[in-house]
Amino acid sequence: MSIFDAYDSEYGALSRDIIKNISELKQLSSDNKEKSSNLIRHIDALLIQAADLIKQMEIEVRSHDAGTRKALNEKVSEYKKSLLSLRNDYDRTKEKSQRSSLIGDKSIEQRERLLKTNDKLAIQNELILNATRTVAETEEVGMEITKELARNREKIESSRARAREFSGITDSARRLLSVMQRREVQQKMMLGGLAVVLIIAIAVTAYYSTHKK
Repeated sequence: MSIFDAYDSEYGALSRDIIKNISELKQLSSDNKEKSSNLIRHIDALLIQAADLIKQMEIEVRSHDAGTRKALNEKVSEYKKSLLSLRNDYDRTKEKSQRSSLIGDKSIEQRERLLKTNDKLAIQNELILNATRTVAETEEVGMEITKELARNREKIESSRARAREFSGITDSARRLLSVMQRREVQQKMMLGGLAVVLIIAIAVTAYYSTHKK
């Protein structure tokens, strides 16, 4: 078995290993980021080994005669195309995996933001409910105060009515007392007048009685 045949066999094994790992990377979910990263590093290493192996093949081809060299160069060209196809497939798969992982991270961030937003909304709703209860309680207290003021107003109005009624009674009593005082004065004057008349009458009677004797 020649050196080139050994390289050929080793390249076949590397190709199959690369294909297997790329297929496994395609099937991994975005949540399994650690295994995905390990696969990417492993495939990178396999591709480097395959490229180095093709370089060794090119060097080995130069040691053969012209007829053999042409056939081997054609085989090396096929391996280069095969490796390029594998690398392109790998690059697409890696990009997709990394994008999915990034989207997964963003999804986690979005979920965390959503949870924080929900927490903030819950706190705000609780504050609104507390404020609503406070307003309702304040309105209830306000209504009780209004009712109490209305009752006090009725009491005040009743007291004013009674005061006006008492004031009317007092005025009537004052007028009655004034009338009684005037009548008393008139009676005193009449009694005084009668007394003067009686005195004069007695004096006149006494005078005439004395002169007739």
